[in-house]
Amino acid sequence: MTRFATRAVHAGLEPDPSFGDVIPAIHQSTTYVQSAPGEFRERFDYSRSANPTRDALERGLGDLEGGLGSAFASGMAATHALLTAVCDTGDHVVIPDDLYGGTYRLVDKVLSRWGLSYTMVDQTDLDAVEAAITAGTSITFSVGLVGVSTQTSVVSGRTAAAVASRSVWSTIVYSSPQRESTLSTSR
Repeated sequence: MTRFATRAVHAGLEPDPSFGDVIPAIHQSTTYVQSAPGEFRERFDYSRSANPTRDALERGLGDLEGGLGSAFASGMAATHALLTAVCDTGDHVVIPDDLYGGTYRLVDKVLSRWGLSYTMVDQTDLDAVEAAITAGTSITFSVGLVGVSTQTSVVSGRTAAAVASRSVWSTIVYSSPQRESTLSTSR
C-alpha cells in the first residue's frame, strides 16, 4: 500500500492531456466552449459549477479519505448539500447557538419549510448537546473553530462519539468517521 505522505503528494494529479502539466492549472472563473447551448465539453459549462481544478481536488480528497471527495464553490453550498443529503422530512438537527447567520437562515427559513426541525444549543456544554439529541436527530452540526467573538465549540472525537452516538458531526471538511483524529462520528 502507498504511504499516506506519498499519496498526499500525488493524489488527484494526472498530467494535463492538452499541455502535459503535472500540476493542474487553476481555473478560477471562466465559461467553457459549448458546441450548442447545453452541450458541454466534457462536463464543464461554468467554473463555479465544475472545473478541472475542482475535479483534481475532489479526486485527491477522495483518494486520501478512501472514498469520494466533494468540493463546493462556497461554505453555504457545502452546508446545504450536507444537510439535504443527510436529513429527511421530519428529521431534527442540533445546531450551535453561535451559528453563522446564513446557515441559521438556511435551516430556519428554507429547510424548516420541508419539515426539518432544529434545536439551538451552546455546544461548549456537552450535557446540553446530549439533552438536545432526540430519536429524530439526524445530524449534530458543529462548526469546529468559529470567529474569535463567538464561542468555540471544539470537542475531541472520543467525546463527540460518546455524546452524539446517533448523530453526525461535521466540520468545514467532513472527514472519514473511522479516523480518531477527526470530529466526525457516523450514526
